[in-house]
Amino acid sequence: MPLGGEKVLDVACGTGATSREIARALSDEDRFSKVVGIDSSEGMLEEAKRREAAVDEEKKKGKKKNANENENVEFPAPIEYRMTPIEEFTDQEEQFDRAYCHQGAQFFTDREKALGNVFKSLKPGAHFNVAVWAPVRGQKLFEVLRDCLIECQKEEWVPILLKPFSYAGDHESTSRVDAIDRLETDLIKAGFENVDVIFESDKARFDSLDEALKVISVAPFGKELMDDAKLFEKFTRKFKMKMLTEGSEINDRERANDDLSQRLKSGTDGGDEVVVTMMSFFAHCNKPWAAGGIQSSSFKC
Repeated sequence: MPLGGEKVLDVACGTGATSREIARALSDEDRFSKVVGIDSSEGMLEEAKRREAAVDEEKKKGKKKNANENENVEFPAPIEYRMTPIEEFTDQEEQFDRAYCHQGAQFFTDREKALGNVFKSLKPGAHFNVAVWAPVRGQKLFEVLRDCLIECQKEEWVPILLKPFSYAGDHESTSRVDAIDRLETDLIKAGFENVDVIFESDKARFDSLDEALKVISVAPFGKELMDDAKLFEKFTRKFKMKMLTEGSEINDRERANDDLSQRLKSGTDGGDEVVVTMMSFFAHCNKPWAAGGIQSSSFKC
């Protein structure tokens, strides 16, 4: 958890969701608190900046109101967004107290250089938290999306869809153990110590199948898929059929005799939310206080 007064780096920040969470945790009570979010996508950063501008406007209104009413309400710390890949982020050596990378490490073009630059940007003793998706096997929502693409003769889009699940290599066959070992090894090689990687499984919930299907819209090929009305209609029907018969983890056996065609048409799962399992690896480590750290001691990870 970030502490007031810290300067925090959010690597591959995307639209800024994690940056905003960090900013809220820091608050602007301490004038030194700051978040720097970096990403290589101009579109993602434009959306992040748009949302931050809205937050800034609310802060101005809130502070004016507080001054009039003599209240002391905390507001998020400021966020600076920069368009640069972490592989080229070299001008901030030992500037940050903490760094996060939430579901972005899979997309590093040069993993060794990227993690090395995170390491260099941190102050001695600073913490680094990384989250990456586990291999796709068992994550039914994306397995169904994959199968639908194949059945719609769009196999070329499958590697793009499953890229987020490929940190440790092939997204289909890599085991969880191999993936954990790869993440641990990469962080230690970059110079971090006290590396701890855990596996977590949680439930993602959607109000309906139509809401779950919106996941595909953010894929690089999402717009092309949705703009082709005939293709998207075919894809949608296959998706709903598979999710209703095998994808959702809702205990709906008592509804086995429901009119499936009506449920497909309505885009709902019998009126209930759609629940799917999502699995990730979370790593925590820190930069050594001194050069060389404790890599040669019995505490080596």
